Amino acid sequence: MTGGAAGYVHEVFRSIQGEGPYVGVLQAFVRLAGCSARCRYCDTEDARGRSPACTLRGGGEPRSVPNPVSADEISSFVRALANAPGFHSVSLTGGEPLEQPDFAAALVARCRAAGMPVYLETNGLSIEGARAVAGEVDFVSLDIKLPSLCPGASLETYRGVLPLFEGARLFCKIVVAEGFLMEELADAARIVAEYDRGTTVVIQPATPAAGRRAVGGEALLACHALASTHLDDVRVIPQCHRCLELR
Repeated sequence: MTGGAAGYVHEVFRSIQGEGPYVGVLQAFVRLAGCSARCRYCDTEDARGRSPACTLRGGGEPRSVPNPVSADEISSFVRALANAPGFHSVSLTGGEPLEQPDFAAALVARCRAAGMPVYLETNGLSIEGARAVAGEVDFVSLDIKLPSLCPGASLETYRGVLPLFEGARLFCKIVVAEGFLMEELADAARIVAEYDRGTTVVIQPATPAAGRRAVGGEALLACHALASTHLDDVRVIPQCHRCLELR
């Protein structure tokens, strides 16, 4: 990958990881711009499109740089954010980072060369995108999309994607929101179990928002029980950063 590798980034900032089993760790977040999935519970709608500019937050007033932005500039800014006590890793998130596979691979390479572990957050719907970073990331949060909530998503895709992240510290996340189908949750749990029933799976209730009701406690207990018939490590964890009013 040349030094001129460039892509579309929505924002870069330092915050606390608010989802999954690594909740509470300090990370630098690189939120790439653009996502073709249309999840009904999306909480980063402003990053769905390719932003004309990237906002760099940290160490003073936010700074705006035009997109596409170089991997070198982003990784240089991330190195400054990583210079903090208790820093854990760089989170590549979105949008959907693997819709820009060459750029994502360039960022991964630069971060790891600088000694910063990489934590990839992806919907895993692009096998080619997953192949671009396979074997190069340290942590993977694989967000399995239920078709009832994300029209056009196919659970079958994950049979090909899961093995690509062999060797990374992988967990799967399944968001449940108003209107989800229990049978899809069961199918997703079976697919993960076929890969490795010991894989940690987080059932994440979508944060309530205008026009979107919360999934109730009894339904979450039923989700946990159903998934646990196939998997050994199922957890229910909400979006903690929303509770803490963090980005």
